[in-house]
Amino acid sequence: MKRAWSAALLALLVLLLAACTPRVWYKPGATSTQRDRDLESCRYEALARFAAEVPPLSAFHVYVDVPYGTPYELAQRVRETAERAVRSEYQDYKDAFVSAYVADCMTEKGYVLVEER
Repeated sequence: MKRAWSAALLALLVLLLAACTPRVWYKPGATSTQRDRDLESCRYEALARFAAEVPPLSAFHVYVDVPYGTPYELAQRVRETAERAVRSEYQDYKDAFVSAYVADCMTEKGYVLVEER
């Protein structure tokens, strides 16, 4: 039993280390300067596309029930809680959108994502 746990722990450790290995975009014949320029171009396009396709953060509203305090405190607490919730979800969505767009853009330019050596 102890040996099985050791093997499972070792396998988990190997998976975690593999997941933490830095990855970089690679294209045969491309210099690091060219790669960085292409990556920045893809990020710029992704942010522009996001801004064009997704309403700004101020367009989203969340209703929160906070059952205690004065009416002023309640209104302020609800507004702050809603803003935090929306901002967090919005940023997560934006990060995922940009990452996916950049990956597609770099792939179209002939790059592949490889483990850094």
